[in-house]
Amino acid sequence: MVMKNPRKGAGTLRAWRRSHILLMLIMILACGLRFERPTLVEFKRDEATVARLAQAIAYEGYRPAVGVDASMGMDNFPLTLYLMALPVRLWPDPLAVVLFTLLLNAIAVWGCYAFGRVYFGERVGLMAALLFAVNPWAVLYARKIWCESMPWATLIFIVALFAVFVKGRRRFLVLACLSTAVMVGLHLSGLAAILILGLAILLYRDQVSPQALVLGALAALLAVSPYLFHDARNGWENLHRAFNYAGGGGTFSWDAVRYALMLATSYGISGQAGAFHTKFQTSIPNLWWMNAVMIGLLVLGWLYALFQTFRGETKAQRRSFGLLLLWFCVPVALQLKPSTPTQPHYFIILYPVQFLLIAILLARGLERLPRPTISLGAFKCSLAVAVLSVGLCVWCVWQIAVTYQLHNFMVTHPSTGGYGIPLRYTRAAAQNAKALAGGAEIIVIGESNRPFVTETPTVFEALLFGTPHRFTDGRAALPVPEGTRTVYLVGPLYEATGGALAPVLQRLTAWDSVRAGPVTRLADGVTYRTFVRESATRDEIVAGMQPLAEGIPFANNVVFAAYEAPMTIRAGQQFTVWLAWWLRGLPPAGMDYHFTVQLLDEEGNLRAQDDHAAFPADYWRSGDLVLSRFVIPVPADLQAGDYHLHAGMYSFPEITGVPVVNAQGRPVDAGVSLGTLMNHP
Repeated sequence: MVMKNPRKGAGTLRAWRRSHILLMLIMILACGLRFERPTLVEFKRDEATVARLAQAIAYEGYRPAVGVDASMGMDNFPLTLYLMALPVRLWPDPLAVVLFTLLLNAIAVWGCYAFGRVYFGERVGLMAALLFAVNPWAVLYARKIWCESMPWATLIFIVALFAVFVKGRRRFLVLACLSTAVMVGLHLSGLAAILILGLAILLYRDQVSPQALVLGALAALLAVSPYLFHDARNGWENLHRAFNYAGGGGTFSWDAVRYALMLATSYGISGQAGAFHTKFQTSIPNLWWMNAVMIGLLVLGWLYALFQTFRGETKAQRRSFGLLLLWFCVPVALQLKPSTPTQPHYFIILYPVQFLLIAILLARGLERLPRPTISLGAFKCSLAVAVLSVGLCVWCVWQIAVTYQLHNFMVTHPSTGGYGIPLRYTRAAAQNAKALAGGAEIIVIGESNRPFVTETPTVFEALLFGTPHRFTDGRAALPVPEGTRTVYLVGPLYEATGGALAPVLQRLTAWDSVRAGPVTRLADGVTYRTFVRESATRDEIVAGMQPLAEGIPFANNVVFAAYEAPMTIRAGQQFTVWLAWWLRGLPPAGMDYHFTVQLLDEEGNLRAQDDHAAFPADYWRSGDLVLSRFVIPVPADLQAGDYHLHAGMYSFPEITGVPVVNAQGRPVDAGVSLGTLMNHP
């Protein structure tokens, strides 16, 4: 009988407990930093687009074959949208997408530990997970609803590669192929995984099972087939753009290497504070030099991995380091000669290989250093371990301070331009408007009106999901829907007076039927304001304006009702015209229209004009009353005399005039006269 050493067993149990306690603390850090004040996450056009399309999949039967557009000009694959539809189906609020993203990225920290422990040892797993958990860039990207913010998918792909080429489990090649498809499906930066897999198969082909490779390739092809079929039906547009991007004649740049190293540290994170980056840097203990130390360790870790790839003691060891180098080097190499400027977020695919390389270097260094011990009461450890532990603690505390202070800056300086206006404020504004509406329609007044094209409409298209709402460019149009109650959500307003939206705001607040609602205030002065209009009539809307007979109807069911214009103008200045029009029915489907107000001389020659479609035709509802605002610049060389105002409409982009019609619907005129103006010398 072989007797077991009880002390050895007890030591193993203590080590197991110590490792699990450390892992638990690391996960608390990872979750705490990622979930801390989740509504402070950036929520701009890209993030809101993902959230809104996920809502469409979950509730509206939308089944896209392509995803959101990528910076290289192609459409992404749609997997991210379908993935984000899962939490949205449980809770339609975009915050559900945020929390789901945070959860997946927190799980990735545990995945980093598990992978590092299995292939490089417990100490490597713990150190790599710790570095990953507290890294400010990793936390920042983990809190973005971006297609490429998915290190968990990268880890599944890498685990599959190691299972095949290090462990010899050839069937995992099917998972490697499928996870490649998943990475590409999440974001086009995942195309690097195809090259990584191809090089691994070429270098370590003795571990390749032809059957598994064929099965995996077919499964991956099936997974991406809807995208390919869609592209084929559209003339292979995305494929052509991919070739144009790849052969775009880029110039060599070291930015890819710089960003790959930078993302392992907090270097450059101060740029997220925008104009306050200097203030941000000085608000944190001045340990920025530690970034250079960490970059140095990463470079040494890369060199150590390169050495082990060729001189490692065992085949498994050489292949392990070879795969790590492929993971790190291929995405960087693909961006060394970019056709468009390289951005730091292109290298999210690297996470967490940088931390693994550093952890491996430190762990191997501890194994080779002399082991004098120090004692602190009953606690004993080697001097090298103590020094490294202190160093890691200092680094981690400082990195936590950087992240925490960045979150604070999102509260105190939320609209600096370095970081988009956080979700907290736009969501609060949307909730205020919905509470006021109580089911009534919300009109969002901003400086743009097209969701998925410009930022403010895209953000509120997601945040107001499930509530009736429309958008208008408040610089030029103020709609008043038919009904007794309408809520207006105005913003973002960067000036107390309203800035470019001031004329419409002044008009809106002058009506007796309008009262102010809650205001969402950002710490730096930006506001979102709400108003509610309650009235059974709309007479006050056109009160004081010059009526146009009983209304002048156009062929598209628009009726010009009244206008407001000055009696005199001056050369070199500008003047404002307000035009009130309403809809006696819906316009022809699929048509869009521009309004025009023109300044004509006595001979009918055009001297100045203002055209716009601030309230697009696809938003129109029968019974709408709209005030359109036109700002007309007067030429500096305009001679003294009388001039005529002319208003009309034309279809866009055809530029075909819409005629005025009589009671029988027959065309009778090309537009409407708004009177005569005098230009004083």
